[in-house]
Amino acid sequence: AAPVVRIPVRDPGAPGRLDQPRPPSAPLQPTPEGDFWAGVVQQMVDSGAIAALTRELALQSQLVSRDGSRWLLRIERETLAQGSNRDRLTAALHGAGHAVELVLENGAVTDSPARRAAAEAERRQREAEQQILGDPFVQAMMRDFGGTIVPGSLKAIS
Repeated sequence: AAPVVRIPVRDPGAPGRLDQPRPPSAPLQPTPEGDFWAGVVQQMVDSGAIAALTRELALQSQLVSRDGSRWLLRIERETLAQGSNRDRLTAALHGAGHAVELVLENGAVTDSPARRAAAEAERRQREAEQQILGDPFVQAMMRDFGGTIVPGSLKAIS
């Protein structure tokens, strides 16, 4: 008979670890600082001034305040602030004409360029679904032939 081997069970750990499911995030709450930050980040993305993790830091952060040359960014994922990402983002901001010092804090983000893009994509998706479901031809096909729209099969195009 084969010997019995004891295998340790992995501890699930405390909530909030990267391998644990994340709770749903707060809904988008647009702010004037968010309008400004979204424009600055979009300009840097379009010009290719930021890429990879530096771009993700910019897209997923919320500009909380601008106090002279000191800008406070809030991020949910602490890992984005590690390494030289903050320094690279600061250098890109300098290149875009914003000579600032970035201060990062951890916390709940309610207005970031990524959240704005997601909200816009959701709006376009809802609009596309309403347009298709409201189309007289589609309604006739569904009524006359028992057709259905498969959930998730409609995709908004840009």
